[in-house]
Amino acid sequence: MKRTISILIFSVLFLISTVFALDTMSDFTLEDINGDQIDSDELLSKKAVIVDFWAKWCGPCKKALPHLSDLQEKYRDLVNVICISTDKARDAGKVRSFVKSKNFEFITLLDPNKNVSKLFNVNTIPRTFIIDENGEIVYRHEGYIQGDEHELETELRKVIYKDITIEELNELFPPEELPEPINYVSPVYPEKAYDDKVEADIILDLVIMEDGTVGQVCLISACKDTIYGFEKAAIDAAQQWVFEPIIVDSVAVTTRVLYPSRFRIEKQ
Repeated sequence: MKRTISILIFSVLFLISTVFALDTMSDFTLEDINGDQIDSDELLSKKAVIVDFWAKWCGPCKKALPHLSDLQEKYRDLVNVICISTDKARDAGKVRSFVKSKNFEFITLLDPNKNVSKLFNVNTIPRTFIIDENGEIVYRHEGYIQGDEHELETELRKVIYKDITIEELNELFPPEELPEPINYVSPVYPEKAYDDKVEADIILDLVIMEDGTVGQVCLISACKDTIYGFEKAAIDAAQQWVFEPIIVDSVAVTTRVLYPSRFRIEKQ
């Protein structure tokens, strides 16, 4: 009986330690396609790291890579995108040629023995992780179908803009450069907050569709309100906004913007 209990306790402790290990990026060193040794500590120099496991033989993997390259280019000052090839050592030359021919922006590492894949508990590819600046794994995704890149970018923006304030937002994206809604609906000030004279700043991440309507709306930074309902009021209003279509090279495009919503009580 005692032996059975000991085995159960050990099993539980092992499972707990495994779960916690998966919550943090382990230390590792791998060679990149230029022959340089890259240490995992070097990758945590920005707001977030995207780690993607792939292989040249994997069709869905290769479809995802251009989008990962786009994210590296778009957020290069805030993000390191690391794509780790799990191809065999004998195929390293083919991996190098493939990546360089595509002019991908991300860092490519080689994991032919799958040592790092095992650290991340990767059994199928593609497998993608977002890791914050503290090394915490905050997002996992397995596989790739068209459209997954939008979810990845949404989760990434939640990390890199997590603690942004209105003042910092205005520095990054000056108010005069933000698109203005042509159909603006004011957020409804929560009644209890108004009565209690409570004010708040809410920052939303909006997807403006090609026709100017608002698609997905996410909270980026908020007042940590758990009582009044500022967040819901801001989202409900934003979903009704309409913008002039965003035009790039004479073509209407879908775009994302961080948009402030400020709840202020007028001074009498």
